[in-house]
Amino acid sequence: MNVILNKEPDKRRINVAMLMYLVLMILFYGIYVSLESDRIAQSQQWTSGGSISDQAIESMSQLGRWTSITELLFLVLFILVMIIMITRYRRNVGRLLPFALWNVALFVGVGAVSLVGSQVTSMSVGNLAQPIIVPAFLLAALFIYVVWGLMKRG
Repeated sequence: MNVILNKEPDKRRINVAMLMYLVLMILFYGIYVSLESDRIAQSQQWTSGGSISDQAIESMSQLGRWTSITELLFLVLFILVMIIMITRYRRNVGRLLPFALWNVALFVGVGAVSLVGSQVTSMSVGNLAQPIIVPAFLLAALFIYVVWGLMKRG
């Protein structure tokens, strides 16, 4: 919170805050992939066995809810940090560029994991990349905002 409230936060605090943010994003993505993989494995196992019990349906439904919650946490964390950064640096939009570039690296990494993961597992690229779809559009909007702000300023 100190990073947000200080007028001139030091670089070390910003780097620590950004590292914590990236670790949380990777953690949420890892949990999402794990839950989605379990959900798909269970559904394949149960559908190959013939009839599905009510307990199996409830279990699969519960896994689906947890997967959705984890995906939502990924999105909410991204949006909250993006709002904080925009609010913090609205007068100097050039300082948003490192945040945007770190997220590009994160999303490219998730995309690469999605491509490799789809080849190694039975999961599709779409399932693996789903958490980054909305944040990627928001990130593109952030880049437009930064470019617009830099052009307006300079």
